[in-house]
Amino acid sequence: MFTMPLKIAAVGAVALLVAAVPQPGAAASTEIVALIASNAKGAFTEIIKEFESKHKGVTIKASYLGGTTIGKMVDEQERADFVLVGSATTDKESQLLSNVVPVLRNKEVILVPKNNPANIKTVKDIGNKDVKLAIGTPASAVGKLASQVIQNAAAAYGFEFVKDVRENIKVQAEKGSDIVAAVAGGQANAAIAFESDKDDSKFITIPIEDKFNVVSTYNVGVTKNAKNGALAKELVELVATGDGQAVLKKFNYMSPK
Repeated sequence: MFTMPLKIAAVGAVALLVAAVPQPGAAASTEIVALIASNAKGAFTEIIKEFESKHKGVTIKASYLGGTTIGKMVDEQERADFVLVGSATTDKESQLLSNVVPVLRNKEVILVPKNNPANIKTVKDIGNKDVKLAIGTPASAVGKLASQVIQNAAAAYGFEFVKDVRENIKVQAEKGSDIVAAVAGGQANAAIAFESDKDDSKFITIPIEDKFNVVSTYNVGVTKNAKNGALAKELVELVATGDGQAVLKKFNYMSPK
């Protein structure tokens, strides 16, 4: 009288075994973990789509972070396969990275709202009254670059210029994207940001003179503890050559050379 339940159990066991075996045509999913400088989000979103379209079953899990955070994660050997970050960070973490290649350059600009309420026309004007400035934190990559611009301009405009600018700082953030968002959201009426952040539909872009400006280089690389190093190297190749470089150019980055 126990025959029927035994048959049912046997059928159930077979079903479980079949379910556990990958079926023909079912592609295994592979994930590349990428740590990307926050200012490159727009361009890298396009690059991800292109890479994934050419690598079926591969997904890129991208985190868009400040350079300081990326450096810390690499230094602590957190899970990551690929990085795109400023050269200062890749230089510092060179023992933990391989296949490091320069892929873009960027420089600083001043972004203001379309109505330019503080009437900013040059870098000197960010020291004027009524300016609410957004800038990177002192320890962040974007903050260090902005501070260098201010120090360069101080050679022409004096110590009082530096003092006035410091008093005008109303927003500080580690990520460049948060600095831009502060202008878009009205918390600031000016920001020292990257040229790649310019958006004519939202902001007026005020150029910073070359003698005051700072050009930064960004590199890609593969972490030494990468779980998917071979695929990460292919991603490096894509970003560093033809199609990847075309996307970066579209997003206002300068070529790495």
